Amino acid sequence: MNESRRRALQWITAAATVRLSNQSTAQSSVLAPTPRDTEGPFYPVDWTGEVDGDLISVGGKHYSQGTSLLLLGRVLGVNGLPIVGARVEIWQVDATGRYRHPNDDGERPLKRGFQGFGRVLTDPQGAYRFRTIKPIAYQSRPAHIHFRVAAKGYKELTTQMYFAGENKEGSSWGGFSKERDRLTVTTTPIRDEASAEAKLTATFDIVLATV
Repeated sequence: MNESRRRALQWITAAATVRLSNQSTAQSSVLAPTPRDTEGPFYPVDWTGEVDGDLISVGGKHYSQGTSLLLLGRVLGVNGLPIVGARVEIWQVDATGRYRHPNDDGERPLKRGFQGFGRVLTDPQGAYRFRTIKPIAYQSRPAHIHFRVAAKGYKELTTQMYFAGENKEGSSWGGFSKERDRLTVTTTPIRDEASAEAKLTATFDIVLATV
């Protein structure tokens, strides 16, 4: 084999090695989609009116019950890239354990000053932000916040977010899913209460699968 042919084969081998290495790195960086969870019976029926990302400030009034929570996160594709303009919806109980829904407490949570549900779009970094309260447990259900997330080109996701140390169902709800750990967040106290928007903060990143 002449020298030029040997060098050509060496270059091809080296290029193939680099390509396989890059493919391996790309595959290892693929994120698993966020697990799904049940929608529950209290998905909001009317999204008109004030449905922004601040659930504890409605009509100029501030909801002072419960423990205020600043909920942050990003919506990402399985490739780890941010999804811009994803629609993120949440709904949850108020400090009395009731939903703003015709089949639960109707509009009474709103009359008590709690918006009950909210909707935002992710920013250029794929980030979303809600100001709400940490929900309480009710009946045999642990504290949780419902999510529905949608974006063009991705599978719509309905899931729930839980809190560390209190993410297991009561006996009437049966078994505990191992995937629940991926839906569980840890809250962190906000120390500068004089200027803080909330007493607690939590981060819940969401990964959407492609269609």
